[in-house]
Amino acid sequence: MRLKLALIVVGVFAAIAVTGASAADFESDSGPCTETPGNGALLRCTTAYVGAEYELEIETEDGSGCTPYVWFEIKNGSLPAGLAMNRDGVISGVPTGGPGLARFWVWTHDLTAAQGGPSWCAFDDQSEREFSIPVDPGLAIVNESVKPATLGQPYTETLATKQVLTVNRETGPDVQASWSLQSGALPPGVTLSTSGVLSGTPTSEGSFQFVVKAQKGSPSDTETYTLTVRQPLVVKSPFGPVRPPSSEVGIRLAKTFTATGGSGSYTWALASGALPPGVALDATRGSITGAPQTAGSFTFALRATDSEGRVANAGAALTVAPRLAIKTPRLKSARLATTYQTTLATVGGVQPVTWSVVRGTLPPGIKLSPTTGTISGTPSQSGTFRVTLGARDALGAKSQRTLVLLVTT
Repeated sequence: MRLKLALIVVGVFAAIAVTGASAADFESDSGPCTETPGNGALLRCTTAYVGAEYELEIETEDGSGCTPYVWFEIKNGSLPAGLAMNRDGVISGVPTGGPGLARFWVWTHDLTAAQGGPSWCAFDDQSEREFSIPVDPGLAIVNESVKPATLGQPYTETLATKQVLTVNRETGPDVQASWSLQSGALPPGVTLSTSGVLSGTPTSEGSFQFVVKAQKGSPSDTETYTLTVRQPLVVKSPFGPVRPPSSEVGIRLAKTFTATGGSGSYTWALASGALPPGVALDATRGSITGAPQTAGSFTFALRATDSEGRVANAGAALTVAPRLAIKTPRLKSARLATTYQTTLATVGGVQPVTWSVVRGTLPPGIKLSPTTGTISGTPSQSGTFRVTLGARDALGAKSQRTLVLLVTT
């Protein structure tokens, strides 16, 4: 029987031819399984690598009259863990551990008529030979993805590899490899160095898919990445640069920060400082809402993060005024037919304040200015006048006080 061994490793095919009807008759040529120095009876096949696909195909060429009706089996020894051989002589799989040298005997048998072979195959003409497959550590790219980039901003991402000692890639040590771009395209302005560094300043927006290859000696690994380039993320505060009182104790506050650029989907967080007690941040909308409970000045910054990890901050300063209250405790007396004037006062609140008479009436001839809070005029009637005055500020806060204006003769 004449046999031929064929080896396919990651898509590369090679073969050796062997002849004879017994183990002593096997011969090797310049193919992937060659005689081992110092032990010509042992054929050493191409190296397998942990974690990398491996395939070896054994085929009959000529010899017995039953060719190509043959089948294969391993009689002694064992294949590397993770590999198996079928009856057609195909050894395949992914080595799961190493390093080491696996030795095994391959036997070929004619498929006789009694076993379902052709009628002219009456006898099982066997051949056998010892083979070995060395298993070395593999190579694996660690990065499952690359971070996104921003248009016009410097970008850098370092790719890394590990030596694979088991199929659990995390068990191997970090190693340096040589990197290259296999296919696809990087964003304009970004390059890949041989040391595995993606760097540059993207000049075009879009999603760019590419395949990189890492190689250290014979072991190699490839990975497909998508690098997304988007417009810069910008956050705008609803508060202006000036710091007037913009809120008030007990009055509901509702302000929303806005973001543009990036992926278009954002989450929000307090980056620094503190919000007034009683005010909370909506992390999905970028709004701060609530009724402040404490007066004072509050400086803070909100951070927006888009769905691809871009980050931008916006600072804000918020002054919370005390709650509006009418400060004037009493009104001075007026004299009949004599010019009168007094101005009401407030504390807290947010200007401007408007005034009104809520209940009661002022003396005839006396009026209240709604804009200044000045009570003035010439009373034309004496008596005691009880009146409830109201103040309302720019945020809608209200305060009332009942006062008495005495007009004497």
